[in-house]
Amino acid sequence: MKTIALVAFDNFTDIDLFLMWDILGRNRHDWRVRIVGKQGRLRSAHGLLVDTHGALDEANQADVVLFASGKEGVPAALADPDFMGAFQLDPTRQLIGSICGGSFILAQLGLLPGRRATTHPEARGALRAAGVEPDQRPFMSVDNVATAGGCLAALYLVGWVVERLFGAEKSLETLRPVLPAGQYQLYQEIIVSSIRQGRDGSGA
Repeated sequence: MKTIALVAFDNFTDIDLFLMWDILGRNRHDWRVRIVGKQGRLRSAHGLLVDTHGALDEANQADVVLFASGKEGVPAALADPDFMGAFQLDPTRQLIGSICGGSFILAQLGLLPGRRATTHPEARGALRAAGVEPDQRPFMSVDNVATAGGCLAALYLVGWVVERLFGAEKSLETLRPVLPAGQYQLYQEIIVSSIRQGRDGSGA
């Protein structure tokens, strides 16, 4: 049984966390997914209250750690020494990823290979100012670290995680329930090609 930690904070982007939670939460046989945070209850960017399942330091023992995003939440998290100081992550034994602005957290934790990442298009300038070269693709990965840009790119991030843990067939099986009816083949081709094209870590 693998363990997956979704790291959140106050003012997280609703869809970034909930989409990953929904997709991964449908499978209770191969992995256990938990939302971890500094507080026992977090408020989303749109005002929804969410109870966390555990403390931030649970992420240090998880097999997979995925950081949520948040236009206001990420800067506050970066400025919080208790939040940032909770992590002792190890990409040699963990899969680590982020959606949109979560890449800023990976950057500050020193986890981005080659100081390159993708993020939400509106955040690319700020990412460059933080000393990270923005990648234009919706998804990119280098070894055990991946970043995704744009909320729906969470499909690629989750797909990459499941593919790395259980193979490509399991990845598509996991994503299929949330794909639009009648367009499974179209979306599967996009997902597979996006993960493949992002895997080498290079790109403009």
